[in-house]
Amino acid sequence: MNIKTILSKKILWLGVVIIPLAAISTKAELGNSDSSYTAIIPTKTNTCNCYATDSTSYILPITFHNIVPGDLFTFNHQILADCFAWQQFISLNWPTNPSSDFGTPHDYSFVQWETYMHREVMFKDDGSRPPAWGTMVSDEYSRMFKTQKLLFNKTDTKLLTFVNKIEENGAAITFTPDQASPVGKPSWLGAQNFTNLWYEIMLNKDYYDFIVEKGFYNAKVQHDTIKRNLPINFPQGEYNGIVGAIELKAAWMEVVKPELSKWKRYKLSKAIVLDPITRRLRRTVVALVGLHILHKTQNQPTWVWATFEHIDNVPDRDNLNTASAPPDGYNFYNPKCKDREVKIRTPNGDSLVIVPCIPNTPPLYYLNQAGPVPIQTVRVNSIDKNNAAPINALMQRKIKKFYPNSVWQYYELIDVIWSQSIQPDPTVPIRVPRNINRSTMLSGAGTVIANSTMETYVQSTKTCFDCHIFSTIAPYSRDTINNSKFGDFSFALTFAKYPAAKSDYLKKMKKKK
Repeated sequence: MNIKTILSKKILWLGVVIIPLAAISTKAELGNSDSSYTAIIPTKTNTCNCYATDSTSYILPITFHNIVPGDLFTFNHQILADCFAWQQFISLNWPTNPSSDFGTPHDYSFVQWETYMHREVMFKDDGSRPPAWGTMVSDEYSRMFKTQKLLFNKTDTKLLTFVNKIEENGAAITFTPDQASPVGKPSWLGAQNFTNLWYEIMLNKDYYDFIVEKGFYNAKVQHDTIKRNLPINFPQGEYNGIVGAIELKAAWMEVVKPELSKWKRYKLSKAIVLDPITRRLRRTVVALVGLHILHKTQNQPTWVWATFEHIDNVPDRDNLNTASAPPDGYNFYNPKCKDREVKIRTPNGDSLVIVPCIPNTPPLYYLNQAGPVPIQTVRVNSIDKNNAAPINALMQRKIKKFYPNSVWQYYELIDVIWSQSIQPDPTVPIRVPRNINRSTMLSGAGTVIANSTMETYVQSTKTCFDCHIFSTIAPYSRDTINNSKFGDFSFALTFAKYPAAKSDYLKKMKKKK
């Protein structure tokens, strides 16, 4: 049977032995000599078909391995987009520890995407070339806190950053990424265990190689490129080819007692965080509760926007009275919530604020004013019942079948945004916002798509690309006319710096110390 016949029957079979779904480019992801990690290709792979139970007209084979797909042969239905997202999720979360299985409980070793490069490490403070691929912690950060004698184990300890800008109210250091909203106001999210969420943005090898090759870690180079009338377009993943640029944003919840059986349902990692009150580093254990996967491909130059969450996070707003709570309760919702009075520090002395039980209400204070408290959170837009929900149930059953104890059976796809038609990259630099054909940007729910851990306070107003069409190149004071040029949907570009004179840079680092 040829491809035309297959497509005419609306069934997309992408191979059995070599899975054409994946852009088989192991070298592009983990085989680079600069990396500390080696690709772990299982000797025996499990496979299954992915489809929605109400329609078997669209079927996509899923393979359990670490090969990240570069693209689909075609994007022509939400089912295929959702299944593509699940293949990404499985491959990106494949273990790097040879002795680990897929989702072994209480396994603190990194999964594949955790070996990618932190945005803060790629874009250095002095605008210089980023360190070798595989570097987990920036030199600047290490120098900043060397007096604390805290050694980073770059193979198993992640550096997590703040949910909000803590330079507010006199704090000395800015940590990112922020939540999208509210802008310029407190936007941290407190879990029911009285810890706040930590976030990280990770960039894959194809993204890294592009930045290094073009010199875009330097703000001036970005502007010089724009002046030559050349747009900045990230590499596109290819069907049976390169992976393409991937940007991930993860939300992590602190774990108070990791030995409890509850945490057998979560991907756990070791982390180092900066306490907002003491401003000192401390070690902790964190559980993955949210994951955005942004992937640029040939069939999706406007990127594929997939988002996942842990199933224990929150209930839907529409079925609060009928939903069955998880065995150990929700991470961000309490059915018996009561308004909470919090004493905070202010320049004029202590003050009291009320944290209400009204769902999705932003906090009224910064984390350096008082410790985190639970924020009542619900999901505003239900998971797509026709596609994502049945596909989630199917994939969770398959994971449980192949890997009975796997933590990944407790995660779910919220939705995927993709374009029904190919919207090519700009051929010349353009100003933000990027003008895209919104009518072709599809998702399963057909409404605003949001992750309750990352778009908590804007779930009903903004979807992913509403923000990212405003992504720009890095600001450069000597060429302000081009500061608003489009950055190909990636906000990471804007963190590139202009290399200051060496003496100025040394003064800056001395001041930080």
